[in-house]
Amino acid sequence: MKEYKINEQCNKRIDKYVSELNVGAHDCTLTRIAVQRMISEGNILLNGNKVKPSYILGKDDVITIEKEIPIESDIKPQDIPLDIVYEDDDILVVNKEKGMVVHPREWK
Repeated sequence: MKEYKINEQCNKRIDKYVSELNVGAHDCTLTRIAVQRMISEGNILLNGNKVKPSYILGKDDVITIEKEIPIESDIKPQDIPLDIVYEDDDILVVNKEKGMVVHPREWK
């Protein structure tokens, strides 16, 4: 569990503020959607109470964050042929087949 005290008026929504902190698994940032989900599930509290993700933070507010536990996944990469349209040092353009999953995710 981590606590963050707001020392000055910041005028930011709690979901935006927390998404900019390093609080996720392996101390990485969380997406705003993940933060909103954690707020609705009660894993992020403000002054010990549940709040809406749109709450605007004020001076002396205390955010308590229960660290999100990473989900073990059995998703394995597949060695599949890709139709590469263009590639250079900075970009890769792939002609993705219809129905190919590009961002698999397991939800709690």
